[in-house]
Amino acid sequence: MDVVHSSRALATGVALAAVTLTTQGCTASSDTTSSGTSSPVAAETSATAPSGGSPSGDTDHYDEILAGDRKVLIHIAEDDKDWSATYEGPIAIGDGTDDGALFRIVPAAGGRHLLEALRAREEGGRWCVYGDTRTEPVSLGTKACAEDETTLFKVTKADGRDDQGRVTHHLANEKFGAIQVKNDGSALYIQEVGDGGTRGTYSFVDRGPIG
Repeated sequence: MDVVHSSRALATGVALAAVTLTTQGCTASSDTTSSGTSSPVAAETSATAPSGGSPSGDTDHYDEILAGDRKVLIHIAEDDKDWSATYEGPIAIGDGTDDGALFRIVPAAGGRHLLEALRAREEGGRWCVYGDTRTEPVSLGTKACAEDETTLFKVTKADGRDDQGRVTHHLANEKFGAIQVKNDGSALYIQEVGDGGTRGTYSFVDRGPIG
């Protein structure tokens, strides 16, 4: 009888030991996960997840700019220069720091816009960019703001951005063609786009609210 009891006690002890080892193994696995060590799946998910938000480079007031509510520089993306309305009328090219560099893009009929120069003139009133046909090719000047075939321009997004990541645009007059920049960057003119495409895309640099 003693031998039988002894055998049963030994078997029971072996079974309890096996259960203990199994439980410890499960506990160790759970502790590893809860300690902050990521599983391979979690690590892979973290590494490939998007960081959130893609840089657009667009101005914070883009809609307001096209609604005529902001002062802007009209920036020439190809040359890192800006339009400037001279006292005499023609639109020149400058560095964006002179009194003539500020414009307002005013919505007009048919989805087109007036490009209003904000430089004060001795004559007073509002002055807008227009296609001056006294030169060949047509140049850009300013005259009293009124909607006509010489002052209305289409503003359409181009397929690109300037060096600061701002969206670039084409500016075109339906009668005369696209506003372009001479190859040497010295002047603006208006002409129908030929087979060689257009040299002249423009971004709008926000310079604060109107008024």
